Amino acid sequence: MHYLELIRFKNCVLAGISGIVGYIISKGSSPTIALLIFLVIFFICGFGNIINDIYDIEIDKINKPHRPLPSGKVSLKEAKILAISFLAVGLLLSIFINFLAFLIAFINSLLLFLYARFFKRFKPIGNVIVSYLTGSTFLFGAVAGKNFYPSFILFLCSFLATWGREIIKDYEDIEGDKKENVVSLPILINKKALYIATFLILLAIILSPLPYILKIFGKFYLLGVLACDLLLLYLCYKALKNREVSSDIKKVMLVIVLIFLISSVIPSF
Repeated sequence: MHYLELIRFKNCVLAGISGIVGYIISKGSSPTIALLIFLVIFFICGFGNIINDIYDIEIDKINKPHRPLPSGKVSLKEAKILAISFLAVGLLLSIFINFLAFLIAFINSLLLFLYARFFKRFKPIGNVIVSYLTGSTFLFGAVAGKNFYPSFILFLCSFLATWGREIIKDYEDIEGDKKENVVSLPILINKKALYIATFLILLAIILSPLPYILKIFGKFYLLGVLACDLLLLYLCYKALKNREVSSDIKKVMLVIVLIFLISSVIPSF
């Protein structure tokens, strides 16, 4: 149980499912490949979460003493062995998908390490890494499918919207970050960061109708994504009014992923 908590089991499962969504959207149909995609993302995500906790162990002794490492439920040596094992299994399994899958798995593993080691406390760069990693689960699934473009659009929308959301979240956490000596865009430029976040989310909104315009998906997709776009615009307005909206933005993004999935299964709907 402590090992499942260490790897953040639920987050790993959700990330793996996102990869399968990317595969299905890209017209992939092999259950074996879908399983490999899930497992690779699960193990690489688990590696990243363990590495995160290893580098945060001293801070977590104060802020999260119940976590497996600071509480002593899992030793530092055990965590390092588990991290290396997860990394090795994830990279090995990715080879059986294709070379691009291995390349993405390798790059993502490197970025997860760099984020935990250097950029978690310097969020202007850390946010970009997190946004790429979030969107890359769809991209990873797509490289094993037959039609790359719908998932690539989903990757771009996810990347931009997540980047904007991360900045908004940093604005909400500005006081806590100052106490922890964390550098974030809102700390550097204050409320101007919210305008940058809104611009990034607007770019994602502008890109979102492309699958309908390119005749990849039908009217269900267009109506569903436009409704979500209106919600995102409203949430951006609330953010500019200093309301806490980052969790609501995340929920809308999950709905958009569901719309992509339904539309890929029934493209003419």
